[in-house]
Amino acid sequence: MTNRLQVGVDFSRKRAGFCVLFPDGQPLEAHQAFANSCSGYSLAKQLLLDALDSYQFDGLDVSGEATGYYWLPFFLQLAADPDLEPYDLNLFLLNPRWVHWFKKCFAQDDKSDQKDPYYIAERTRTHRPDVVWTPQMDTLALRFYTRFRFHWVQNLAREKCYFSAFLFLKASAYRRLEPFANVFGATSRLVLTQLPSLDELAALPIEALTAYLHELSGHHLRDPADNARKLQRVVRESFPLDTALALPVQRILDLTLEHIRFLEGQIAQVDDWIAAELPSHPAIPQLATIPGVGPVFSSGIGAEVADTQRFLQGKKWDRRRKRYRPRNLRDAEDAVAKIAGLWWPRSSSGDFEAEDRRMAKTGNRYLRYYLIQAANQMRLHIPDYAHFYARKYQEASKHHHKRALVLTARKSVGLIVGLLHRNEPYRSKEG
Repeated sequence: MTNRLQVGVDFSRKRAGFCVLFPDGQPLEAHQAFANSCSGYSLAKQLLLDALDSYQFDGLDVSGEATGYYWLPFFLQLAADPDLEPYDLNLFLLNPRWVHWFKKCFAQDDKSDQKDPYYIAERTRTHRPDVVWTPQMDTLALRFYTRFRFHWVQNLAREKCYFSAFLFLKASAYRRLEPFANVFGATSRLVLTQLPSLDELAALPIEALTAYLHELSGHHLRDPADNARKLQRVVRESFPLDTALALPVQRILDLTLEHIRFLEGQIAQVDDWIAAELPSHPAIPQLATIPGVGPVFSSGIGAEVADTQRFLQGKKWDRRRKRYRPRNLRDAEDAVAKIAGLWWPRSSSGDFEAEDRRMAKTGNRYLRYYLIQAANQMRLHIPDYAHFYARKYQEASKHHHKRALVLTARKSVGLIVGLLHRNEPYRSKEG
């Protein structure tokens, strides 16, 4: 047993609850709460220094749950504090699910701020994580940008769904017949929000409507006559909307579309910030050399994976050779896939082995999102990934596209980890 002081911290917006344990698990300080602020940090640090000076510990392990960003300022202060540097400080950031499942090893207990720090400290004491948390300030700014972009994209998707619900009231056949290739394209937006109304447009002779759409689109429609015919059919097949509802529905569509334009502008702004940040990260642009994977998706993946060396720390038990061995890139690939939730846990008991294995989907949702979005582009631009996607699409019994796409994303993890680790561009097998 190593002689290290074990500290568990439960963070919230207002407080940081501490539990300090001896190496054998006996409490030195069962619970003490400090303000999650500079003054609270000073008091908490003094508690740790007093314990370290009173007992001959070999080091200090501080563990906290990744609860929002409430933990980050405190951890950054701990990592940079020169007073703690002589005590071999190790910081561990725990997934809240780890602590949740760890508590099930014990008899049922209260769920309270007084008890949670103990289970955090005990989890690290008995099941020490392989990876020590480090600030990684070089990728933190990029990670903020890519996660912020994810936030806006989710909002944009919700707004488009909301818009589509009221569009069904205005013209129920619009999404089904698709008079324009993209409902949210420039011409479609103008048709839905400007005068004349859809009924008035449909009443025009086909030649006049064709000419009108041709001018409205800035001469960008490939076949404006076909668009005109479909638009007239939309009006014929849509349910008529009561006159009393027409104005409220149109107002909601107009404002929702205005919000959609705003969100698209915000996303474009964040994309510019991401592009400006990329020169500081020489390894990440290597991912953008993968066909179809641009700077945004490569930045989202690279910011979450960060330094691949952290996945090569420590040793792994080799079940075939019955001994520990150094971790390799395949182990790093598996670790990244697990972090992203792109893995399928086994379910077996005795002679039973479940045939259906559900994807975990737990873990870093940002990394999972960017990996899947990148894989969707890779299957369109790289023949090897296109063939793999097509094969998995045929093998699936339901949800063909989703299943094939997540499997393609899992396949891409090996390529991505290899490029980041070796800091080299993509090279096509076909070449």
